[in-house]
Amino acid sequence: MARYWAMRTDRENKEFILAELKQGRLRQGWGYDDSQNLNLIRQQREAGGAWWERLTPEQREALPHFKMLGGGEDSIQQGDVILLPNLPEDGFFCLARVKGDYRFEMLQLQPNQQRHGLTQDYGHILPVELLTPQGVNKYAKQVSAAIRHTLHTRNRLWNLDGYGHDIENVLAAVQRDESVSQPQPGDARLQYAWESALSQAKQTLRSELEEGLIRNFDAAEWEEPIATAMRKLYATWGAEVRETGGAAEHGADLVIELFSPFSESTWQILVQVKNYEGEIANAATLDQLKDAYRHYGAQAPVLELVVMTTATAESEDFQRKRQCLAKELGVPVVIILRDRLMDLMLEGLSADSPF
Repeated sequence: MARYWAMRTDRENKEFILAELKQGRLRQGWGYDDSQNLNLIRQQREAGGAWWERLTPEQREALPHFKMLGGGEDSIQQGDVILLPNLPEDGFFCLARVKGDYRFEMLQLQPNQQRHGLTQDYGHILPVELLTPQGVNKYAKQVSAAIRHTLHTRNRLWNLDGYGHDIENVLAAVQRDESVSQPQPGDARLQYAWESALSQAKQTLRSELEEGLIRNFDAAEWEEPIATAMRKLYATWGAEVRETGGAAEHGADLVIELFSPFSESTWQILVQVKNYEGEIANAATLDQLKDAYRHYGAQAPVLELVVMTTATAESEDFQRKRQCLAKELGVPVVIILRDRLMDLMLEGLSADSPF
């Protein structure tokens, strides 16, 4: 019996992801290193014990994709249907049926496909048949409110078995050659128009925000607006964002503390803020993060080390050293470049606005 899933792909590389889908390959990111092959992660799980502690930082980044591997009771199998939000564009989704077993083949990216400072990625592959090449408008009359509601889920991969009937109704409409690419009349059409206009407004707002920040904040002053945005962004998680910059910062400008409901303890994300133009290459930033890990890690577990920077790229040497530090410390070391930083700040600062 077929099961149903939803999987978010790289929203910044829609054209490439869709082109691969049309060739029968559902590709997923966080697959830029050979160690992220899910078969290798399965070997660690099957070895037993505290297997998650043996994973590399790169493998932990790929762990949310583990259900792609198949073979387990709660995993994606041949014949299952996967819903892919925001393809071929925002406000739409695609449906694909799994036709084969998982495999791992990293793709060398063309310059226009490179995101997040990576020259290779998207190694996780599921063979699929794309059932809706033109996409499905989420406000089409055949799409239930229940499906629209679950599209708000922010996970990379989640189960939709409870929505199987709704998804089959959409597929039946496609089989009958009904149009599923247009919004239905009435309030839903108005909502679609509003969201389209809002998307354009956000692009303008993001550009104005970036110019305003550069104009009004000096190099050492970026911590304050970033902290404000992060507080709003993490508010629904009950997180505390502390500014620690200054002589006693111990390598972290911001400390994001998350309360664990399972162990009643605190987890930490340590952030170093850097205002750079062009490429970030100064490895001293990584030394600061290492200092932060040693200092704050003695107080509570550290989930991630993060560089938030206005730089638009990272040098190959910086990337290599960042990956080496992640392996040394056993936690992901993530870099947030200018484009992603501005997106996060816009999302945070507009959290309590009409947007």
